[in-house]
Amino acid sequence: MSIARTESARDSAPVRDQSRAAESNRDLTAAVSDRFREDLSSIFGKPQSQDLTRTAQRDTGTVNDAAERKASVVPDKTFNEFARNNGLDTRQTPDGKLEFSMRYKGEKLTIGSVEKTGDGFKEINKSLKEFTELKKWELEKTYGVKFARPGEPGPRQMDRDSKGREVPGKELEVRDPKLREVLGIEAALEKANPSQKSANGKPLTFYFLKNESFAPGMDGAASYYPNVNGGPAVIVDPGSTDRAVITEKDRKDGDTSDHRSIESLMIHELGHNSEEKVFKNPKEQADFYKKMGWAPIPGMPPGQGGWMLKGKDGRGYAPPADGGMGKWERINRDGRVSAKVDRERVARLAKEKPATDYFEGPHEMLAEAATMLKLGDGHRSHLMEKNPKLYNLIKGFDQREIDQSFGKGKFIRSYEGHLVPNNDANLKALRDQEEAARRAIRGR
Repeated sequence: MSIARTESARDSAPVRDQSRAAESNRDLTAAVSDRFREDLSSIFGKPQSQDLTRTAQRDTGTVNDAAERKASVVPDKTFNEFARNNGLDTRQTPDGKLEFSMRYKGEKLTIGSVEKTGDGFKEINKSLKEFTELKKWELEKTYGVKFARPGEPGPRQMDRDSKGREVPGKELEVRDPKLREVLGIEAALEKANPSQKSANGKPLTFYFLKNESFAPGMDGAASYYPNVNGGPAVIVDPGSTDRAVITEKDRKDGDTSDHRSIESLMIHELGHNSEEKVFKNPKEQADFYKKMGWAPIPGMPPGQGGWMLKGKDGRGYAPPADGGMGKWERINRDGRVSAKVDRERVARLAKEKPATDYFEGPHEMLAEAATMLKLGDGHRSHLMEKNPKLYNLIKGFDQREIDQSFGKGKFIRSYEGHLVPNNDANLKALRDQEEAARRAIRGR
């Protein structure tokens, strides 16, 4: 199990696992699907039919109709709360309607424009729900993942017995994800592919918790767990994505030295699923951890909690034994704690520099580095600059998973983060971009 937080730094089209199905959603008519493809072509591409009317377009009606609409005007507060709860921006249009939109991949995505009436409120609410369901259905068909629905079995809350051993607690209630969360997952899957594939063939399921956290007291935003109701899962705590932008391109600061988006959070969690598949046995996993600069704590049994990060001073440093975010522990030769140390000091002392400031164990350091690689462009360049050795290790780890999923030598990951065919043109583009990044780093 691994927990991440949104506050922590953590040539051709992308290859997808399945072609988009032409059939309609089980809960949506084909007309609804076509309607949203018309309005939101920036996501879906050009619609099949060019003579469809726009979403939320309404007849002007008679004078009596206008009087009725005026009488059913809904207060601005109702629309504002709806927009705030769903992460939407609003704008008054020249014709007096209220436009709803959001930032996605650095661009404005318009959901619809409606009159400020009861019917208008019902219409935008319905449109948002329909599009969210359509997107969920599309991602399930395209990538083979699953979204848990309300009423379905949820994950068991993480609990511990009197000896500190992890035990399953009560079953947690799930909710439907918001559109912005589904779009964040879409952006993540476009770059994390094939990290969503499971080792046992069961679909990876996204659980959005309604009221309670998966791991109380851990202050987590999202968690990966290898086996929930028979398959791997990403579990999202209530309210944990509310302040996060959807993708890295939606950030106002443009910083690529860390990551703080729903997209990157999901790529990180999917990176833990990659680790479950890539290593054939614990020895392979341990050998990789050692190459990243970690060593077993003397006297500790093998396991995720038995590792310390080697420092340039010859000492070892381990994250807090309770799994929290407190001070790190300096470990002596006997495996005992000799002092408490700030995490920032550990990062400076580390023999192998972590990709970001979130490296609470080798599995987290691996997932963070993989996230930076898959986000691509400036994030990938930052990983290369921070630790060239770690960059090459993670690049090899990622390619190994790609080969396992699609066959050796068929695809590579472009510098932008997408899977592309392994041909001379794409290989040259990748090498040229890597060399350009190295020259820029040397010139600083």
